[in-house]
Amino acid sequence: MEHRTEEEQVAALKQWWNDNGNSLIIGVGLALALVFGWKMYQQNIENTKNAASVLYQQLLEVAMEPAATDESASSVSFIANKLKAEYEDTEYATFSALFLAKNAIDKKDLEGAQAELRWILANNPESSLVPLVKGRLARVLDRQDKQQEALALLDVKDAGTYAALYLEIKGDIHHRSGDVDQAKAAYLDAYKAMKKAGVQRPMLTLKMADLGLSEEDA
Repeated sequence: MEHRTEEEQVAALKQWWNDNGNSLIIGVGLALALVFGWKMYQQNIENTKNAASVLYQQLLEVAMEPAATDESASSVSFIANKLKAEYEDTEYATFSALFLAKNAIDKKDLEGAQAELRWILANNPESSLVPLVKGRLARVLDRQDKQQEALALLDVKDAGTYAALYLEIKGDIHHRSGDVDQAKAAYLDAYKAMKKAGVQRPMLTLKMADLGLSEEDA
C-alpha cells in the first residue's frame, strides 16, 4: 500500500512498532545476552586456566626441591589432588595425576598408580596425553601380572605417533611372560616403526640383542 502523506507514513510506522516492537526488543535482548554470556564464559575459562597454572607451578616448585622430605611429598600430594578436584577438565589435572602415578610407582604402590592413570582416562578421555597414559597403565598392569588386560590397551592402529612405543611395550610384556617369539616380532615391528619415523632408541636395540636380534633382522 502506497502512503501519500507524511501523516500516513508516521501512522504506518507506529502500527508496525505496535505489532512488532516487543518481539524486536526481545530479539535484540537475546542477542546481547548471548554475546555477553559467551564473553563471560570465555573469561571464566581463561580464569580457570590461570588459576590451575599457578597451582601447577607451585606443585613443580615443591616437587623439584633438591632434598625431598615427607613434608614436600605431602605438599605435592595435596596440590595435585586439589588440581584434580577443582580443575579436573584441564590438562593441569592430568599432569597432576601423572605426578601422583609416578610417586606411587616409586613407592611400589601399583594399585595407587593404576588408580591415578585410570582417573585420567575416565575424566579427560580427549586429552592429548591419553596414548601416553595407556602405555604407562599397560606397564603397571604387566607388573601386576595382568598381561592380557595390559595388551588390550595397546591398540597400535589408534596409537598415532605412539605406535612404535606401544609395539615396544608389547614386546616387553611378551618377553616378561616368556613368549620369546611374540616378543621378537613386537620388537622388530617397533624398530621398523621407529626407523620409519626417524627415531633412534638404543634401549630397544639392546632388548633386541638380548633376544639374539640385530638391526639387519628388521
